[in-house]
Amino acid sequence: MPRFTREQVRRRRQIAAAIVVVVALVLVGGCTRLVIGALSGGDDETAASVPVPYTADDAAMTVPATAQDAAALAQLPGDLELGEDEVLGVDVSAHQGEIDWQAVAGDGIGFAYIKATEGAGFTDSRFAENWAGARAAGVTPGAYHYFTLCSPGADQARDFLAAAPPDDAALPPALDLEFDGACEERPSAEDAQHEIDAFTAAVEKAWGRRLVIYSSSDWRRHYGLPVTDARPDWLFSDSGRPDQEDWSLWQLRFDGKVAGIDGRVDMDVARIESLREHAEIADGEGALTHAPAAEG
Repeated sequence: MPRFTREQVRRRRQIAAAIVVVVALVLVGGCTRLVIGALSGGDDETAASVPVPYTADDAAMTVPATAQDAAALAQLPGDLELGEDEVLGVDVSAHQGEIDWQAVAGDGIGFAYIKATEGAGFTDSRFAENWAGARAAGVTPGAYHYFTLCSPGADQARDFLAAAPPDDAALPPALDLEFDGACEERPSAEDAQHEIDAFTAAVEKAWGRRLVIYSSSDWRRHYGLPVTDARPDWLFSDSGRPDQEDWSLWQLRFDGKVAGIDGRVDMDVARIESLREHAEIADGEGALTHAPAAEG
C-alpha cells in the first residue's frame, strides 16, 4: 500500500469533497429541469421547438406622403387627385433593370412593392438590390411573391421567407395570383386553394400580418378569389378608382413613367390606414382557409 503525507491526504479529501458537491448539483439541476418540464407540459427541448406566433408592430410601418407638386401625380387618370390618406407608389422586378431610387423618390414615389420570389426555387435577381436602394432613398418597400401552380405552397412560402424575412417597417407582404409564366398547370379549384392556403398560413404566421392579394382577371374568372376574404385587396383600374370601396391598393396603369426607371413601370396608389387595418391579425386569430369557388 502506498504511503501519503498529511498534506497529500488533506488535498485528496478536498478533491473528494468537491466531487461530491458537483455531483449533487448536477442531480439537483436535473431534477429541477424535470420538475419544470413536467409543470410546463414538456422538457426544455420540446418547449423551445414550439413556435410562438409573431405580432407585428404596426406603428413601425410608415410611408412618406406624396407632395402636392410631385411630378408623378401626372400619372393619375383624368383630373383625379389623391385623397388625404393616399400615396403614390410603383411595383417593380428585375424587368426594370437598374433603378435610381433617389430619382424615384424625388419624383414623388413613397412606396414600392418589389418582386422577391416566384414559385419555388426562384429569387428575383435584383430583389436585395432594389430593397436596399428603396429603403436608402426613403421609399418604403414591400415584398411580393408570384405564385405558381407547379410548386407546393409550403415550398414557395419557405423560399419567400428566406428572401424576405419579417420586417415591421416594411409594407405587408403581397401575393400575386396570375396564369402568366412558365407554369401551365391548372389543378382543380380545391387543390389550388389548398396550396394557396398553405402559403398564406406560413407567411402570415411569420410576418404577423395578413397578405395583400393581387390577381389577374383570368385567375378570377377561372378560380374566383375567396382568398381575399379578410385580407387587403390590390385592384386594377385604369379609368379611375376601383368600384370596390374598401380597396387598400389600386394599380392604375402598367405603362407609367417615373424618373429613375428606364422604360415603363406599374403605378399604384395605396391607402395606408386601410392597408394597416386590413393587414392586422387580431389577437387569437390564426390561419385562414377558404372553400374554393366554382371553376369558370
